[in-house]
Amino acid sequence: MKQLILAALVVMLPLAAVAQDDYSDGTYWTVTGVDTHPGKFDAYMSDLNNVWRKSMDMLKEDGKVVSYKIFGNVNAREGEPDLWLMVEWSSGAAYMDTPREYWDANAKKLFGSLDKGTEANINRGELRTLMGESLLRELSFK
Repeated sequence: MKQLILAALVVMLPLAAVAQDDYSDGTYWTVTGVDTHPGKFDAYMSDLNNVWRKSMDMLKEDGKVVSYKIFGNVNAREGEPDLWLMVEWSSGAAYMDTPREYWDANAKKLFGSLDKGTEANINRGELRTLMGESLLRELSFK
C-alpha cells in the first residue's frame, strides 16, 4: 500500500509543477465591504475622498500600496455591501508586518493627533457599517 501511495505521489509531482507554470503569483489585495447607512452615502463618499484617499496616497508614496479603487455595488442584494474598497499592496508584508508606530505617525499627519483620529473613526461609524475584509492574492495566467 505504501508503495502505491509513493508511486502516485511521484506521478503527481511533475503534474503539479507543470500546472504551476501556467500562472504566477501577483500582488496582495484587501477587499472591504461597506454598507452605508440610509441617507449617508454621499457623506461617506465625502469622508472617503477626504481621509481614505489621503491615507492611500500616503501609503502609495511610501511604497506600501500600488493602487486603490472603490466599486459601487450596482445591484446589491439583501445583505450585500453598497461599496467595495480595494487596495493593492506592494507585498504581503506591507499589509501585515508594518509596525504600529508607522500607522500612528500617519494618523497624526492626517488628523493632527491620535485622539482626533480616534474621534473621526467613531464618527465614521455613524455613516457606515463594515461588512468584512478579505485578503486576496492576485493570480495571472502566463
